[in-house]
Amino acid sequence: MVLAIQTAKKSDKKDIKRFYKNNHYSASFMGNDQCFMIKDDNAQIIAAVIVSIISDTPFLHALVVNQNERGTGRATQLLEHCQSISPMIYCFPDLSLNRLYISSQFKSIDQEQLPASLHSRFQRYKQQNNTLTAFYWDEIK
Repeated sequence: MVLAIQTAKKSDKKDIKRFYKNNHYSASFMGNDQCFMIKDDNAQIIAAVIVSIISDTPFLHALVVNQNERGTGRATQLLEHCQSISPMIYCFPDLSLNRLYISSQFKSIDQEQLPASLHSRFQRYKQQNNTLTAFYWDEIK
């Protein structure tokens, strides 16, 4: 069943943070963020993603789907939504998610290809999780 994507409002912030915590994911808002979420019929968040603008560069992070909803296309639905509103996006998914991003037309890139505003961030994140990869998507194919 396709559920609508909602743009989070400021009043949703507590619920979003609770969703990430309940799914064992440490997500943070970086300023100039947009959060998109999918809720079930009981108004519970079942998937969410954050797109932050860092030095004019869209950075997609915190794409999380509730364990019971994995494999239902929710992550792809959120990625496609983000692609529909942004001409380009960078992200640092775990290696285990590479197939998802490649199937959504993201391209793997070397860290040297990252904008300066994201390069040092990638280095810091990679020290905490050495299985991160860098991806880029733009609407020009």
